[in-house]
Amino acid sequence: MSPQDSNPVPLEATDPKRARTLKLKIRDRANDIRRHLLALRTAMAEFGDDFDREVFAAAFASEDPVALNRVKAVERGVEQLYACIVELAVFGLELAELRGRRDEADMRGDLTALRRAGVLSTELTRRLRRLGELRRMLARHATAEHVHEAALLVTANFPAFYGAFGDWAKRGFSIVP
Repeated sequence: MSPQDSNPVPLEATDPKRARTLKLKIRDRANDIRRHLLALRTAMAEFGDDFDREVFAAAFASEDPVALNRVKAVERGVEQLYACIVELAVFGLELAELRGRRDEADMRGDLTALRRAGVLSTELTRRLRRLGELRRMLARHATAEHVHEAALLVTANFPAFYGAFGDWAKRGFSIVP
């Protein structure tokens, strides 16, 4: 994905400097995504080929610092990819002039805006909303089950989100009715 090469975006008409800044931020995130997704998948594989929930839960509850570090690698990977989804959504919506620069990030509302703009399907929006709910739960009180589900959700759905976002960037962040 290279928003620098995309069609002109709506924000360029009113704030070309900010549009350029956002495009650079998107490029920077895009250049970093592959390694974070691979790192999370590698961390998950430490718990078996199918990311065994029982093995993960045992490590989550363990007093062994090595096992806990393996769990923390999964948690951190989920957090990084979730943050990337939030940032890309915010940057894209601002480029499309569907949100203001100073608007607070609201994952639920931003996902709805992306769906209404024709970027995300209803089903992908639903799954990413669930990821957001899990992320809030993890911030308050993480459980092995929540971390496990969040890791599976983000690895299964991040590629679809990223592909849809990339297509949107190629269209110049235009709204599809």
